[in-house]
Amino acid sequence: MRVDTPRFGEMDVPEEAILTFTDGLYGFPEVRECCLLPYQEGSVLRWLQCLNDPHIALLTVEPHAFFPAYDIELPETDAAGLDLENAAEAAIVTLVTVLHERRAMVTNLAAPIVINTATRRARQVILDDDRYITRHMLAQDGGAEDARIDQKSG
Repeated sequence: MRVDTPRFGEMDVPEEAILTFTDGLYGFPEVRECCLLPYQEGSVLRWLQCLNDPHIALLTVEPHAFFPAYDIELPETDAAGLDLENAAEAAIVTLVTVLHERRAMVTNLAAPIVINTATRRARQVILDDDRYITRHMLAQDGGAEDARIDQKSG
């Protein structure tokens, strides 16, 4: 698929790299087909580039790079919606928000994006788990956490 984006210019996205969101994303119901693009080499950050609306590109992170104990219990309805039969086939990313006024980056651990790596179906899931909130701190004002953003995840 060929797509022209404001952020990345014109690019060819192979079929096997396309993620399909049958339900869209919360706040972005038009997001149906996307791909993950590296933020920069070696970074745990990725851009979730919408292909059916090229103006939408959302920053994501691999949550385990910052929160190794992050553990979700996927509701059966969401697992079924993803045709996910084996947890090993699931990949998880979370949306990142840059809070310019606080010079901080936060991620939403309460609503991860779960990807079936075998079928490339994806879904944003709302967790019923009070351990997770919508704004878990990743980095603030050039602190030590900033260095971890550009490291490869373990």
